[in-house]
Amino acid sequence: MLYLQLKARATIKPGEQLLVRHVADALDAQGARVMDLPVECTKNEGVWRLPAMALVKAVIGVCPDLTVLGPAECFVHIVPENKRTHTHALRTALAFLILMAGSALAITWFHADVNMMDAQQSLYRLITGRQAENAWLITAPYAAGVFIGVALYYALLGRKRTVAPLEIKLEEYRQSAEQVSGLTP
Repeated sequence: MLYLQLKARATIKPGEQLLVRHVADALDAQGARVMDLPVECTKNEGVWRLPAMALVKAVIGVCPDLTVLGPAECFVHIVPENKRTHTHALRTALAFLILMAGSALAITWFHADVNMMDAQQSLYRLITGRQAENAWLITAPYAAGVFIGVALYYALLGRKRTVAPLEIKLEEYRQSAEQVSGLTP
């Protein structure tokens, strides 16, 4: 008995042969003999639905005693190689600068609205009991805390533990594209 678990999604390049290993995982040792079998799929770019029956069709000749587990379909993303790799770093840096500049402006305008300097001087006077022209003992940790907070929000620190809001939106977009794509290979 061969057990194959269908994956939710697979990504290949245009013209690349779709294999069983791209769309399924074998749950036992004898699965190695079917992992390099081709699965019938379109060669056109886009997102395509691959029903579990296409996997069964590809494997049934080699292993008639087959059980397919998991979702009823796999979404195959046929995407070309990114030929603009030299501009990827530049675009990433530009997006980072725009996000950080926007955050800095938002924080600056908030501080101007609430008169943060007076609030920090009042807090300094409350803690120390004396008036200070520049409350840097309060301002420096506050600025560091704002920086760390913004960095955590954009998932620049703690990458392993947090999920960035952008990643959530990209996953929602991918799921929406898969739902809209009613095409099958």
